[in-house]
Amino acid sequence: MGETSNYCYKVMSFGLKNASATYQRLMDRILVPMMGRNIQAYVNDMVVTSTTEMKHKEDLAELFAKINRYYLKLNPEKCVFGVKIGKFLGILQTERGIEANPDKSEAIINMRSPANVKEVQRLIGRMTTLS
Repeated sequence: MGETSNYCYKVMSFGLKNASATYQRLMDRILVPMMGRNIQAYVNDMVVTSTTEMKHKEDLAELFAKINRYYLKLNPEKCVFGVKIGKFLGILQTERGIEANPDKSEAIINMRSPANVKEVQRLIGRMTTLS
C-alpha cells in the first residue's frame, strides 16, 4: 500500500461554481477592519477610497500589508492607483461620491420625448431600472 497525501490548490479557478462566493467570504473575513472605512470589495473588484492623497498612500499600505499577511496577490495589469474617478460595479465613483454613470444613462438622455401613454410607461420603466 502507498502513502496517502493531502494536496491543496495554490490558485482557485474562477470557472468553478462557488469560486466567487468563496472569494467574497475570504475578502469579508480578512478585510473586516477596513471594509466600509477605506475599502469596498465585491466579488473580484476592490476599491480603496481615501479623502486625501497622503491618506490614500496610508490606506494602500494597510491593504498591501493585509494582503501580504494572507499570501494573496494582485494582478498588476488590473490595478489602477491614484485615480480621482473610477467605475466600481458599473457605478461611477468620484471624489464627490457616487455619481450616475454616463454610459448607463446615455440611452435615456438620447431618447426622444414620449408622445403617448405607452411611451411614457416605457420611459418610467427604463428610469426605474436605471435607479
